[in-house]
Formats: sequence, structure tokens, C-alpha cells
Amino acid sequence: MRWARRAGQPDMETEMLNFASKALIALGLMSSAPVLAADLPSVKEAPVFTLAPAPSDWRFEATINGWAPSLLVNTGFARLPSASAGIGFFTLLKHLYGNVPISFVARNDTFITGLDLYWVRVGANAHFNVEPGSPFGGVNAGLTMGETILTGFGGVKIPFGSPNFSLYGIVGARFVNLNESLGLGVPVVGFDRNGSITRNWVDPIAGLVMRDKFDDKWFADGELDVGGTGGSATWQAFGAVGYNWTPSISSTLGFRALYLYDQQYNQFGGSFRIHETLYGPQSTITYKF
Repeated sequence: MRWARRAGQPDMETEMLNFASKALIALGLMSSAPVLAADLPSVKEAPVFTLAPAPSDWRFEATINGWAPSLLVNTGFARLPSASAGIGFFTLLKHLYGNVPISFVARNDTFITGLDLYWVRVGANAHFNVEPGSPFGGVNAGLTMGETILTGFGGVKIPFGSPNFSLYGIVGARFVNLNESLGLGVPVVGFDRNGSITRNWVDPIAGLVMRDKFDDKWFADGELDVGGTGGSATWQAFGAVGYNWTPSISSTLGFRALYLYDQQYNQFGGSFRIHETLYGPQSTITYKF
């Protein structure tokens, strides 16, 4: 027995076909979803940008200078005659009250800057430069000197030679503080006179600083500067051969000479004057960082 289909109403077979088609489409979409998801770009966290510090090519060196200088000095002040003293290093050691020699240098492939401190205090017997018949003939003198010599400089590299050879042109200044005491005595006549003075002055300087690396261990250092003003002058020369014991520790052995001259007058007709040369071997120990 067949059911009669009303007009406009789809038959049962058509509805079943429509339902089956929709089910197949839904299953197809569900099975392809993982594949489509795999094809989509994955969502990543936004990158976090940080500013990394730029590498520095500055190299720093702190040095203790084992300078063993001899001393040549001619000095005087006020209306006292000039006194001269020549003291070798081993004699100087007997009269050495104190000594502080240190330096600091920073350099890279373009610039260099440095600071050098030398403080010394020494006492010695002196001989006077006097004219014949001077009342100071036969005078015994005691000379005590304390000096602070501070040299600062900066410069740029001069393109010259091989990559292992560095030559810098420098300019700077040398500050000198001098404390001087002079005691006079003539035992025969009972004459006794003492005096002291402190003087400061600054000389501009210009020069060259050199380093030549022979290999990873051996190298040579050199320095030369000159300077002065109308009433003063200075120069310094240094050369040494060095050895790198470790990447951070090195030492050198060489020779240094330093000259100072200054003359200052006062309103009373007296003056201060000094010619001084310090010269001798120097060894150093340097820490590099």
C-alpha cells in the first residue's frame, strides 16, 4: 500500500538523499580541518629586542715604574747662591725619603691618553757655585728636595709602518710641585743660615709614543716629549723592551731620562732657579685589562 504524496511535499527518498549529502559534506570539512590548520602560519610571540653593548676596543694599562735614577741638580733661591749636587742612584738610596712612581694609559687603534705620576723626596750635601773671594767660600750645605711631577697627555695614532707598529702623536702638560730646603753653615766663623721655598709650574708638552710588537710575547715601548714656556723647559725620553708573561701581565726593562728647568723672579730682586736631570734604568710591571 503506498501513501499518497500531497502536492508540493517532497517525497521520502529526496529528503534522505539531501540529508546524506549534507552529512558527507560535514564529514569532509571535519577531516580536512587539521590539514588546513597545518597550512596556516603559526602564531608566534612578538620578538623582544634588546640593545647589546657595543664591543669596546679600548685597552687599559696600570703600571708601577721601578725607576732607579741618578740626580744632577743646580738650584738656588732668594739671594742665596746656586748649589749643585750630583748623586748616583746607589748614593741616592741612602738619602731617599720616599718615592711613588705610577702611571695609567688607555689606548685603542685611534686614540691614546695617559697619566704619569712621579713623587720623590731626597736629601743630600751640596756644593756651591761661588766666585773667588765670595763670603760663601767653604760653606757646607744641606739640600732637601721634594718633587711631585704629574704628566698628562692625549693623542691620535699616526698611520705608519706595519699593523704591529703603533705610533701616536701626543700633546699634554707636565705639572711640577717643588719643595726645597737649603741649609748653610760655616763652622769656622759660626755662620748659619737656612731657608725653604715651594714652587709650582706647568709646561705644555708635545711628543710621540711608540709600541712595536715583535710577536705575541715580545715588544718594545718608546716615548719622547719636549715642552716649556718662556721661563721654563722640560723634556723626557724613554725606551724599553718588554715581555708578556700572560695576557694581563707584562714587564719591561729600559732607560728613562727627565729634564726640568725653571726660573722665577720676585719683586725683591731674589729668584728661584733650578736645572735638574733625572736619568737611569727603569723596570716596570703592568696590569692590562
